[in-house]
Amino acid sequence: MGKIKFPTFKGFVIAEPVIIIVATAAMIALPIVSAHWSQGRMTGCSSNQKQIALAVTMYVQENNEIFPAAENTWESIDVSGKILECPAKRKREGTYYAYNANLAFLSLSDLSKINYEFYYIALTADSDREDSKMTSGDDIAFRHEGREKNYAMISFVDGHVIATKDLHDISFK
Repeated sequence: MGKIKFPTFKGFVIAEPVIIIVATAAMIALPIVSAHWSQGRMTGCSSNQKQIALAVTMYVQENNEIFPAAENTWESIDVSGKILECPAKRKREGTYYAYNANLAFLSLSDLSKINYEFYYIALTADSDREDSKMTSGDDIAFRHEGREKNYAMISFVDGHVIATKDLHDISFK
């Protein structure tokens, strides 16, 4: 009886280099794509808060320069739906922003008497509070992923929006 000969291959099968190239490209591209998704969520959140700040500004102008009440704020300024959902928040139920309850029923002239610059007074911010009322910096959620620390998006009375890592220069009235 003769010996059984098994086939031997010299070199690679064509599929192996292709798999290696695709895997290497995926390893390189995944962090880049992930960073862009994160930046996109921050941009969406910033846009939402800018729209809310504009709605509050319109409310103030139409109501003798008085800020809306802390109760039912979103209904008062006629804001609802996806604009109240932060894109960085994974769970998709409820409201993800809080209104500065300290501003309720204040007038713009009252704000000028506060020792902070007008543009440092927080209007809305990322928050996990179910009642959507913010009374201090403790109510702010730092949910946007950063390199060293997480960021929170905050809109201000003058309408600008920032992403911040800390709250050292921000007033809650």
